[in-house]
Amino acid sequence: MSKVLTTCFRFNMDNPEHAKAWDYLHNYDKDKIKSTNVAAITAVNDYFDRMGKLSDDPYFETRQREERFVEQIVSEVGKAFIAEMPKFLASLMLSLNTGYPVQTTPIRAFSVRPMDGRGYAEDGNPSATEGLKTSDEDDYSGIDFDFIGG
Repeated sequence: MSKVLTTCFRFNMDNPEHAKAWDYLHNYDKDKIKSTNVAAITAVNDYFDRMGKLSDDPYFETRQREERFVEQIVSEVGKAFIAEMPKFLASLMLSLNTGYPVQTTPIRAFSVRPMDGRGYAEDGNPSATEGLKTSDEDDYSGIDFDFIGG
């Protein structure tokens, strides 16, 4: 058979700390906390566990703050790394492209003529490569390379 014990708390509503505790116990989120008993038991256990850790290790709170600070730094560095990755990859891809020779011989143009209804090519149509530039004539002045970051 289970052993159930009962205790009573007094709250002096003139004391701000007591009033704050009263508000917490009577205005909690019912979806997150099952009952005031669960809230009180959790609070008492956390309080005394923390007091025990502080007595064993006087730098316990300082170490916790340092660990939170390190976690924040790592998180922010990770976010910055992810944000800068596209710029890095773009500059890497451009640097890889500069190491390969560009084709200097012009591409031979050949005529592509549409077919008529019988499957024969129609005459008088322009070449498929007409108006295309060769690699010697490439013009990159219209491209904005600022996304590279350099």
